[in-house]
Amino acid sequence: MNWTKAFRAYPFRLLLLLMTLQVSRSSFASDSIPAINVARITLADTIERRVRYFADAGHSLQPGQLPSAPFTAGIPPNILRQLTPAQVKKDWWLQFRLQNPADTSIAVYFLPGYYFTDIRLYRYNDSTHSVETLPVLLPRIADSIGYRKIIVPPHSTYTYYARLKPVKTSVVVIDARLIRDYALAFYSKTYRMPATNVNMYTYIIVGILSMMIFYSLAVFLLNGTLEFLYNACYAFFMGLLFFLNAYFYKATVPFNYFFQSYLDFMIQCLGTFFYLIFLRKFINARKNFPLLHRLLVAGQVIIVLCIALFSWVNFGTDNFVLQDMIEMITKYQWWLTTMVFIIYAIIHKNRLLNYLAVGHFFYMCAGLVSLLLMQFPALFGRGIWRDSLFYYELGLTIELVFFLVALAFKNRRDLEDRARERERLKLENERKEFEKQLAIIEARQEERNRISEDMHDELGSGVTAIRLMSEIVKAKMGKANALPEIEKISNSANELLGKMNTIIWTMTSSNDRVDNMVAYIRAYALEFFESTTIDCHFISDSDIPSTEISSEKRRNIFLCVKEALNNVVKHSKATDVRLKVSVEPKRLEIKITDNGAGINMARLREFGNGLNNMKKRMQSIDGSFAIENKEGTEATLIIPL
Repeated sequence: MNWTKAFRAYPFRLLLLLMTLQVSRSSFASDSIPAINVARITLADTIERRVRYFADAGHSLQPGQLPSAPFTAGIPPNILRQLTPAQVKKDWWLQFRLQNPADTSIAVYFLPGYYFTDIRLYRYNDSTHSVETLPVLLPRIADSIGYRKIIVPPHSTYTYYARLKPVKTSVVVIDARLIRDYALAFYSKTYRMPATNVNMYTYIIVGILSMMIFYSLAVFLLNGTLEFLYNACYAFFMGLLFFLNAYFYKATVPFNYFFQSYLDFMIQCLGTFFYLIFLRKFINARKNFPLLHRLLVAGQVIIVLCIALFSWVNFGTDNFVLQDMIEMITKYQWWLTTMVFIIYAIIHKNRLLNYLAVGHFFYMCAGLVSLLLMQFPALFGRGIWRDSLFYYELGLTIELVFFLVALAFKNRRDLEDRARERERLKLENERKEFEKQLAIIEARQEERNRISEDMHDELGSGVTAIRLMSEIVKAKMGKANALPEIEKISNSANELLGKMNTIIWTMTSSNDRVDNMVAYIRAYALEFFESTTIDCHFISDSDIPSTEISSEKRRNIFLCVKEALNNVVKHSKATDVRLKVSVEPKRLEIKITDNGAGINMARLREFGNGLNNMKKRMQSIDGSFAIENKEGTEATLIIPL
């Protein structure tokens, strides 16, 4: 072998080898990516295991630098679940190879996942060693901005690059897929359908919250209770939050991007804000629980500050890490407020607070699990158990159940309080009415006493003077010269004086007692029969109670007794009369019995006026009058006490 020639030829061969490596350097990486045969895709295919990733934190990677970019086949942790806040800040690049062995072009749609505000496609041309920018071809479907059309030429293999700009939300997911053009309309609908029944459960919760809205508005309109208007606002915002989450699930439309990045948290803040107001009003925290009132007011102030700060960071900066931190701090603050509320309820042992606290406990636990799933999506595996919204909705459902229990308890307590208040007002009105009637009675008694005093002092003295002067005149004239008119004047004065004394006795309020009335009747009866041939016997109980009796009853009883005694003198032809008075706890009975000729029941008309008057008088005071023959005549008066 000619070593000299070989040595001289070695530098040339080495240089040729280096040039070959330099030319094929960019294609080496491409050749190492497994090519995806688009002709074999029937409907859709998941390609995340055949895709390389590169996260551009500086947003500086240019299309011309793509062949030399450090793409990696290793999938970053958590990426198939959702991006972390730090990862959302980056531009994500995907590298994949498509192969078309068919004789015609094949159109497929590229779906990187959700949610991305900007999707750009590039293709590496092996012949020119350059990167071409592909036109933006969108499908004619509702979620068009989430898909990009790729037309793969026949008998070709190309390396493609996709630049993805995530929406500023914590639910961004990279889930690269290829869909055949004829299957896109069907696939776009099935892709948005959750693998579980979470959406169905969400719509049920939305229906329950809608009923809560109508109920709260009805209570507010009927009773004017302002707290139920706040409860309606809370139910509206929470129902709106759940509905939008379910309706726009995986939807790649501009509104959903705005909802996921900003509106979702705003609606949740407003719902919580109105709930704190409702809770303060519902339990009357200002009056009953001052410390809890201050805590809830502080929670409202924090919500307002977080809304302002979150809005400024969202619209004024690109710092999603800070934005997500504000959201997490706000939600943990809600969790802490709920924990303090539960502890406060346990300490105070208030039944209404306890019902609410139990519901808040389950709501707090579910919210905590939801927050953990947002931070660690793979915590509970797959399916419904990894859905953070499911736990939030479950906690809200349990909280609603215990809220309804608390509402029923509060309504029952309010009914009892209103019943007690009505009873108190009724008693108060009765007391005032009684005091009013008592004042009227006292005024009447005072007027009666005044009139009786005036009659005694003025009329009594005048009638007495007339009687005395008539007696003096009679004495001066002598019996032989006495005029009959003078005798009539004297008798009339005596009768008038007796009637006036009776009226004065009736009107004097100090005589409104049973024992006083019995004593007066006794004195009158004995004096009445003193100038007659009839013997009067008065019989009564040894102990007459001092029960109060109205002046009206006293007057009617006395007049009936007086009429009965007059009838004895005028019609009975008796020599003996007995008055028997019996007093029982609830009635007074007076019997007037004589030993005369008795009364002819067939000739009652002769005594009609007197007897009828006695009967009417007794009926006017709820009493009764009876007269019958019993070896003479017996009249019975019965008066209820």
